[in-house]
Amino acid sequence: MRCILMLVLCVFLFISRHGLGLKEDANTSSCIDEERQALLDVKANLIDLHGNLSDWSSERVDCCKWAGVTCNNQSGHVIKLDLTFGSTGFTGKISPSLQVLNQLQSLNLSGINFQSNPLTSILGSMSKLQSLDISGANLSGPIPHQFANLSNLLELDLSNNSLSGSIPFSFGNLTFLTYLDLSQNQLEGDIPQSIGNCSSLIHLDLSQNLLNGSMPDSIDQLSKLEYLDVGHNSLIGSIPNLTGCPSLSFLDLSSNQFSGNVPNSLVQILKLRVLNLSSNQIEGMLPNITSSYLGYVTLDLSNNHFEGRVPLLPSRLAALNLSGNRFSGTLSFVCAIDGFLSFLDLSNNLLSGSLSDCWATKRMIKVLNLSNNNLSGEIPSSFGNLLTLEALYLRTNALVGELPMSLSSCIRLRFLDLGENKLSGVIPEWIGEKLSELYVLVLGSNRFHGRLPSQVCWLNNLQVLDLSNNQLSGSIPRCFGNFTAMATRSFGDDMTSHFYLSYIPLLTPGNVLSSGITSSEEDYFQDNALVKWKGKERSFERSGLQLLKSIDLSRNSLSEELPDEITSLYDLASLNVSNNKLHGEIPKDIGRLKSIQSLDLSRNEFSGRIPLSLVEITSLGYLDLSNNNLSGRIPTGTQLQSFNDTSYSGNPQLCGPPLSPRCGPPPVVEKKDVEEDDDDFWKSNYIGMGVGFAVGFLGICGSLVLSPCCRYFVFASLSHITDWIYVIVAVHFGKVERKFRR
Repeated sequence: MRCILMLVLCVFLFISRHGLGLKEDANTSSCIDEERQALLDVKANLIDLHGNLSDWSSERVDCCKWAGVTCNNQSGHVIKLDLTFGSTGFTGKISPSLQVLNQLQSLNLSGINFQSNPLTSILGSMSKLQSLDISGANLSGPIPHQFANLSNLLELDLSNNSLSGSIPFSFGNLTFLTYLDLSQNQLEGDIPQSIGNCSSLIHLDLSQNLLNGSMPDSIDQLSKLEYLDVGHNSLIGSIPNLTGCPSLSFLDLSSNQFSGNVPNSLVQILKLRVLNLSSNQIEGMLPNITSSYLGYVTLDLSNNHFEGRVPLLPSRLAALNLSGNRFSGTLSFVCAIDGFLSFLDLSNNLLSGSLSDCWATKRMIKVLNLSNNNLSGEIPSSFGNLLTLEALYLRTNALVGELPMSLSSCIRLRFLDLGENKLSGVIPEWIGEKLSELYVLVLGSNRFHGRLPSQVCWLNNLQVLDLSNNQLSGSIPRCFGNFTAMATRSFGDDMTSHFYLSYIPLLTPGNVLSSGITSSEEDYFQDNALVKWKGKERSFERSGLQLLKSIDLSRNSLSEELPDEITSLYDLASLNVSNNKLHGEIPKDIGRLKSIQSLDLSRNEFSGRIPLSLVEITSLGYLDLSNNNLSGRIPTGTQLQSFNDTSYSGNPQLCGPPLSPRCGPPPVVEKKDVEEDDDDFWKSNYIGMGVGFAVGFLGICGSLVLSPCCRYFVFASLSHITDWIYVIVAVHFGKVERKFRR
């Protein structure tokens, strides 16, 4: 019995102490009251659309346990505030009460919509701050100079806002700052010389602003700098000397107005991963770039004024872009680049000679653009070794010969543009059989002949087909209705973008990628296609190309009828079959092409009437049916009557607006003849009546004058009639008078 009592007593004491412990935990707090009130004021200044701050309430007194709040375990002060967990649901303004959190070391308000409110200067009083991130927060106004008081600041990110004014000169006081991102704002003026005092800077991004002037010389003092991006501004002058930045691995000076030559010192920075000098006014000869970079790097020198032969390049390149310059000479320098090259763009230069036959070693290339040069000769069979190739541009050169069958091995090809060359032969069947990923196929302006292979219809992803200006003959295959991508609005993966390695880390001595392959970096290239659109050649890229569905078979010798099956391509935006020998009637269901915006059937032998269904296409912005054998009235519809008469000219039997107000000469002639017949009929009647009246009148008057008997008879009769009328009237009035008397 005593044991039982002792056991009950122990349980009772345990429960009591446990309960008291809970109560104590509920009533005590490590949170500072003043800071809790400040946090509640922060919440009061925000509209919390999704209830992310529902646990921020006076009932929950321990603010250190609130979402996004971190406190010092010993002092209870708030040292970190991160509201990014609900950034998509917060709008409002920055609360002045934030300055109460004077022990705050990290503040992250990125992604909150501050509704174009100015960046408040009170943050400059939070001297303990080490990290401040208010990026993408819809802030405006200048950067407060009080931010220079944040002497302990290590990271500052104010990117992707609408901040204006200049970069404060006082930023030079932030000597401990390692990360500064002010990109994607509207900052203007010079980059201050004081930036060189930020000796701890590792990452500096001032891109996509309105900065002007030249680069400050003090940049060369940032010995720890690894990342420098001032692209997309209006900076001028020469490229700065960066020999004092030996650790620089990323340098982007693109889309400015830098001029002069490339300094030799720039291409000798061994730790570079990315060098982007594109879209400037840099000129002259490119210096030899023989540095042994510590990895496979990206060189982008496109859209400048470089000229002469391409100099020696490092063999370890991941991506090379020299497009839009005046480089001349042959492609022999490409052979010196080893097999990890994944992107090569040499377009829009003056390069000549043949396509070097050293492509067998370039097995990692995803994008190859050699268009708009003076390259000649045949396409080498070694192109078939480019097994990862996704986009091939050889447009506007002087290439000859047939398409090598080895290209059928490039089964990942999505974009193939061989237009404006001198290629010949028939269009091979293997294009449709092997290259099933193609969404753009351009073979226009060459010398291809023969019939269109039906295997082309196997390209279910095809969205742009250009076979124009060749010598193709025969009929258009009826299977053209099988182009699935042209019949549906759905578009799966973004086929217009090609991701490639822009940096590959060091190789081991055995030329095998080290385990650091996961630290490689990617970039992407977006396709652009030249398409004849509404009678003019136009370039489509990005979202425009993604939505474009176009077929161009113009300027060939195609015959027979336009197949009805083509009307099943409901999402087709442009159809051009002009300058062929097509005959028969236009498909009566052509109105099913509801998305068509450009339709050119001109200079063929189409006959019959224009289908009434054409009126149903409300998206049509360009129409050319000229120079055919069409007849009858142009269907009445606002869309069709809005085009110029040149859209219908050259069809002698076609009538109606906008060609003519009335439909056709024959009906008008018949109507005119009827009117003329009616006029002649009435003229004859009037003449007959006049002659008859004259003859009768003269006959009566002549009888009265010449014959006394006739005169006696006529006047006696008139006298008799007069008497008779008098008697009748007198009798009638007498009767009326008697009635009134009664």
